[in-house]
Amino acid sequence: MKIKVLPDTVINQIAAGEVVERPASVVRELVDNAIDAGATDIFVALEGGGHSRLKVRDNGCGMSKDEAILAFERHATSKVSAIEDLSSLATLGFRGEALASIAAVSKIQLKTRERESEIGTQVTFKGGKLTDVRAVPWNAGTEIEVEHLFFNTPARRKFLKSPRSEVARIRTWLAHSGLARPSVRYRLVSDGDEVLHLHPADSIAERAKSIFSSDLITISLVEGGVSIEGMVSHPGAALSDGSGFVILVNGRLVTDKLILKAAREGYDSMLKDREYPVGYISLTLPSDHVDVNVHPQKSEVRFRHPQQVFALVQGAVTRGVRAIRGPVDMRPREAPSFFGQTSSSLAMRYEPAPSYDNSSVAPALPTPRGLFDTAEYRGESSRAAVREVFSGYSEGDSGSKFTSNPSVNFKFAELRYVGQVLECYLVCELGERLVVVDMHAAHERVNYNKIRRARAERSLSTQKLLIPETVRLTEEQVVQLMEQEDLLRELGFEISPVSAETVSVKGVPAVTAHLDCVALLKECAAEPLASGWRDRLEERIDHIAARVACHASVRSGDLLNKPEVYALFEQLDEAEASGACPHGRPVVTEFSREAVERWFGRDR
Repeated sequence: MKIKVLPDTVINQIAAGEVVERPASVVRELVDNAIDAGATDIFVALEGGGHSRLKVRDNGCGMSKDEAILAFERHATSKVSAIEDLSSLATLGFRGEALASIAAVSKIQLKTRERESEIGTQVTFKGGKLTDVRAVPWNAGTEIEVEHLFFNTPARRKFLKSPRSEVARIRTWLAHSGLARPSVRYRLVSDGDEVLHLHPADSIAERAKSIFSSDLITISLVEGGVSIEGMVSHPGAALSDGSGFVILVNGRLVTDKLILKAAREGYDSMLKDREYPVGYISLTLPSDHVDVNVHPQKSEVRFRHPQQVFALVQGAVTRGVRAIRGPVDMRPREAPSFFGQTSSSLAMRYEPAPSYDNSSVAPALPTPRGLFDTAEYRGESSRAAVREVFSGYSEGDSGSKFTSNPSVNFKFAELRYVGQVLECYLVCELGERLVVVDMHAAHERVNYNKIRRARAERSLSTQKLLIPETVRLTEEQVVQLMEQEDLLRELGFEISPVSAETVSVKGVPAVTAHLDCVALLKECAAEPLASGWRDRLEERIDHIAARVACHASVRSGDLLNKPEVYALFEQLDEAEASGACPHGRPVVTEFSREAVERWFGRDR
């Protein structure tokens, strides 16, 4: 086989493959360039999901005729002059290949005018070849229209996703990217229908209200030259993937496993192995501490001090999560216009509970078990429906969970206790709202916090057993349990192997001394150990501590008297993260008076 130099057309098509993967890639490049041009209004239009045609128009600085032509040359850019510039880039688009790559695999037309010019310029390319240049009347700014993407590379075109999938991807990217530029208006139209309109906002936090369907709690931290701002949700809003968590680094939307992992670990035991938080993190750090030139599509970065960044993000998220204490409000709200259409899993919005003077507590009243039988929750009315309120899931749910109002002003001591229903739920009043507390989840949170505090103070005590208990397991479970011997000892257990299928228990945590701990150890032995758990010892300890707290807590079927209920409420007010149990389920939920009256038809 002879070595030869490829033709320019083939070179350009190969280069395009690194930058242009799909219509969303084109939109990303063009929008980034619009931001760099100083645009405050960006309009995106799609036909056939961008497969047939897509257009990006902005009110930025525009270009002269010569610049408009030169912009389509490979390696042409206004953002980099020397190799040293790559270490301190502050712009979004910088590779100097975007327009050349897009033009190589499409028909593209650019219209542009500088503000000081009287006439604009129109430039047309097809398959990377310049076909037309002319003067045209045009507004200040730039519009780029791309038609028939991959028309000359049919092998690439047949692997494109469906138009519907592409619209969803572009809409999500625009919304998430729009967090970094809250002062910019973003509009997206697909086949004539507006599917996204983000109005200018004063801050990222204000813009977030237009993007996220749930109320979030603010996190903030400044340390070691790194500034972190963000918002995180109740763990009950967790998703099965990381799509609901937005990461911004120096104003750039990125995908970063390190930051996502740090955010997850900030939730301690409240997220399961395959759950991810909802919210956003915005990191600002010196430009020479982050390399943005590590990915062809500029979607990843590399940190000079990754462990420092990890620790700061984890700490900021942990502080935010521990401040979550408000109840889930079950009143459905209209979804933000960002979503285009109302979705039951995205339309839940919540507001703070009003203050209430609880100076006089009325005697407990008997509460009929039929109280919730008339409640319509996601189309169901049953005991199972009530449990869904606290588990966060509904049968047939696509994986979304509802969210909460993470109010730091909510006080359990202000609740007026009415009675216990369905053997597990404490029914209360707070002003004009019906409030329900899951007593097991509440006690679990209190016990978990005690265990964590005692462990931090190295005051966790072990209760020696007069007669050691024998636990029979499979050989594999014995091995798995003994792998965690040091962790279990740190939490108060004393165990030792007796045979290939038997373990002897000589001591248990004092907090669970009154319980049969065999079931707890069997759970720890049967639970598969996630890969890399030795590198995440603290996380593993937290998960075991959550199990200990669960076993030590009151159970469904236990009856609490009024003093015990109010004692529990007082402990919750002193507890961090009292709005969620150690497993992430809501502790307390509330229903507005209007919602209760709807159950009985009083709204008609």
